[in-house]
Amino acid sequence: MSTTISPSYVDNVETASMTNDPDSSPVEPKPKRRWWAYKRTWFLGLPILVVLALVGLFIWGEMQPRPPGFAPTNPDEGAIITDQWAQFTIDVNTGRDYALFDLNSGRLVAGDFTTPGWDLAFRKTTVLTNSGTTNPDGPGGAVDLGEVALVDAVVPDPAPFITDGMGGEDSDKPVNSELKHWYTYDFFRHIVNANDNTFLVRTDGDRDALVHFDSYYCANGDTRCLTLRYRLVPKAADATFSAADESALPAD
Repeated sequence: MSTTISPSYVDNVETASMTNDPDSSPVEPKPKRRWWAYKRTWFLGLPILVVLALVGLFIWGEMQPRPPGFAPTNPDEGAIITDQWAQFTIDVNTGRDYALFDLNSGRLVAGDFTTPGWDLAFRKTTVLTNSGTTNPDGPGGAVDLGEVALVDAVVPDPAPFITDGMGGEDSDKPVNSELKHWYTYDFFRHIVNANDNTFLVRTDGDRDALVHFDSYYCANGDTRCLTLRYRLVPKAADATFSAADESALPAD
């Protein structure tokens, strides 16, 4: 005689045997890991996000409006003279050479640092005086008068002129620590902003000059057209000259 075992009986036996086994424990389902829990996500994703953010920031900066610009002044005509000041725009995209400028005549000077008759030298954002390491035989120097309008600036007494020294990242470039303050670079907007500072510059002529920088931009929005306004004033009667502390000079 055959005996038929029902499936329900088998299920009950297997369930009972599993339940009565003291060493058995229910199998917990493995939890699903979120996408941010994987190291590979951070290893690959974070640099990509940083790059995209920088690209977006650069594009945003390029879309920002530039300061007003000016076309370079015709060298044959010299500075534009008004009742209050003289104005000149210099193309400072000169490669390794410097554009030399005579404040008294309002004209560019051909030559090098040893050439007589120049007061300021320009190359990109660097502005030098005819003094110190730039030209040891030069009579120049500069004083930062702070944030003051050109029309309101006065010659200090005494006038503590600072001559050129060496600076930059490798301390191998001539700089004037006072004139370094003529601009501020806006990293996020990629803009060179001319500060409100006015400077007293000792010239190679019979007068000094109060100088203010207006813009680093050309009329078409490109850079490296440096516009300055200045007033010629009697030479400072009580003038001192000293080199800046080279260790304290800011890097380019």
